Amino acid sequence: MDSEDPQIIKVEVERRQHRRVRLMAQVHCEALERNEIMVTRDVSIGGMFINAKFPLPMDSELSLTFRPYPTEPAIACRAKVMFSRLGMGMGIQFVDLSADVLPMLRKFIDEVG
Repeated sequence: MDSEDPQIIKVEVERRQHRRVRLMAQVHCEALERNEIMVTRDVSIGGMFINAKFPLPMDSELSLTFRPYPTEPAIACRAKVMFSRLGMGMGIQFVDLSADVLPMLRKFIDEVG
């Protein structure tokens, strides 16, 4: 078979370890002398995608504060940018979710998903 065959479709490998669910919520981001309110697109136990015209560069560390439920306390954590595309946004990985926050986030993902 010809390796340059245009009929061959390359399938991207899913690298996510955790199930993601839709979350449209404001997230307060602090990093690299920026202090902004952005909007999330989805969330998982491991991280989230944040819509941003001018996302932070890859490997940037940031502080996040967000609320999966409007009536629940805000979640605050550190995170790292794992994916960044100008005009699109950034995929971030949570670095230090506390043990008391994990059950709330799992509950949200189970209820929405």
